Amino acid sequence: MVISISVMKSSEVSKTFGFNQPYTFPLQVLQRSSGTGIARFAGYPDDSDIELEKSCSNLGINISAEEVKELKMFREFLSLHIKPNAICDVQCMLLWAEWIRFYKKQTKKIPDLILEKEFRNLIINQFDLSVTEDGFRGFIYPGIKYVP
Repeated sequence: MVISISVMKSSEVSKTFGFNQPYTFPLQVLQRSSGTGIARFAGYPDDSDIELEKSCSNLGINISAEEVKELKMFREFLSLHIKPNAICDVQCMLLWAEWIRFYKKQTKKIPDLILEKEFRNLIINQFDLSVTEDGFRGFIYPGIKYVP
């Protein structure tokens, strides 16, 4: 059975395709409202180094000052360059390369803690995504957008 969109009522189109539906961000993020009533992504809460170390020690993980710095920079990278967006996607390798470029620009070296496999796992868990393969561009993260 094929139904034309032009025959459907606007409320049915909205429910079917997710237009004008409320969107909740998967993890704790800062939101700001817009004139349209849609919550916009504004970044992540800023955790201090002490809070980050305390949360790691509560999990039984020993963490060095250099690792704390790398985790903070990863959080900063996410906040500045990655935005949830239901209709966009980004290539996995593009995002990985931009993370390396961002970290290298700040520290003049490549990351020690968050390598490619860890980066992929963090992105998947942070944004509650799955990696899909696009026949043209390769592996992509659907539902997020890279902002240069």
